[in-house]
Amino acid sequence: MNEQIKIAGVASPRQGARDGVRTELSVFLKVKPGHEKQIRAVFSDPSNDLERARAAMVDVGTLHDARQVLFDNDTRMLIATSFDGDWDVYIDDFARTSILKIWDKFLVHCEGYPDEGARPFSQFEIKEFLTAHQVTAAAFVGRYSETTVKEVLKALRVQGSFQKLLDEASN
Repeated sequence: MNEQIKIAGVASPRQGARDGVRTELSVFLKVKPGHEKQIRAVFSDPSNDLERARAAMVDVGTLHDARQVLFDNDTRMLIATSFDGDWDVYIDDFARTSILKIWDKFLVHCEGYPDEGARPFSQFEIKEFLTAHQVTAAAFVGRYSETTVKEVLKALRVQGSFQKLLDEASN
């Protein structure tokens, strides 16, 4: 599972499964023993609101969805995302946004993630950490596999504008 990562924009050896323009990322981590309550507290903290998480997703620009799942009695965690395009570009986009600051709050409770004194990670180190724990999905299927996030957002804007015109015309 710990495959070497190539530097300088060369494709990572741990690509996620693809479906059309979309790629998946599945990362399995071990929760540090005794950190189960802290990691649950991070996920239930009201200051980690959905609007802030959505704003961070918008900053990435290609991210369709993200989820974190605790399992095996809170001893393991799955981080799963789907995004448009290539893995390295996604991770670079991801690393330049506020998502890493948000994720840092729970990743610090996972084995292999550096404690506060050893941070921050560089983009290369973030890629290495995620890649070391990544498993390519055996199956990955999306309903709109040929539609990018930008296309979805554009279609929603057009739909909103069209609906506004219809509403104005009926008044």
